[in-house]
Amino acid sequence: MTIMRTLPLACLSLALAATAQATPVNVSGANGELNLQQILDGITVGGPSSVNVATDQYANDTQWSLGGSGGAFSQIVIELAGYAAINSFGIYDATDPTKFVEIFSGPATAGTSSARATFSILEDGQVVRNLFDETGVYFAGNLFGFYLSTPNHTWYSDAARNGDGADHMVAYQGTGDTVKIGNSIAGPWANNEFVMAWEDQARNQWDYDYNDFVVMVESVSGVAVPEPGTLALFAFGLAGLGLVRRRATAG
Repeated sequence: MTIMRTLPLACLSLALAATAQATPVNVSGANGELNLQQILDGITVGGPSSVNVATDQYANDTQWSLGGSGGAFSQIVIELAGYAAINSFGIYDATDPTKFVEIFSGPATAGTSSARATFSILEDGQVVRNLFDETGVYFAGNLFGFYLSTPNHTWYSDAARNGDGADHMVAYQGTGDTVKIGNSIAGPWANNEFVMAWEDQARNQWDYDYNDFVVMVESVSGVAVPEPGTLALFAFGLAGLGLVRRRATAG
């Protein structure tokens, strides 16, 4: 009886452990581009970066929320995609991706003023861009995801919303390294600042080096969201636990 009672919890623990596995990142540089590790090393003053792109991925990168300031600053680190002049980056309502706000358009270029932007959410849910631009887009609350839109697809930080089911974004949390991005002054990469690195091609076309679009966003935090498989296993575990209890009662 003891074994049967612990089985659902054991299954749930295994599922949670499985969700923590890192997304593979190609750092071979075989395509002649800077790989993601080189990009992080390149912005680190006195590098290399203390962040390892293979092992230090931020787990809660699906949905996000703003901190107490109610707003966030973002800056493009680098963009190497063939669609660089066309891609669009922004945020979407986690409950309804048809509600979205563009933060950077295609012409935004790393190292220039166009590569820096702010966004905030008011108490009524309206998203405000660059302090004064009231977008007229209302989110359900302080819960959102990030998207990268290309001429062919829109990819979401929530892999479950992607047409190919793939994880198109990996994120890294600051560890205190001093970094310098573009023409901005150098400063510490704080733990409320995240580098988000994207693949802009469908899974059957990509080289999984996650260097197509790389941006840093501050004053946000990831929200723990169980993956669908975990929820299903959790439900199975609860059902099993209920079965055990019924058997115990019947006995």
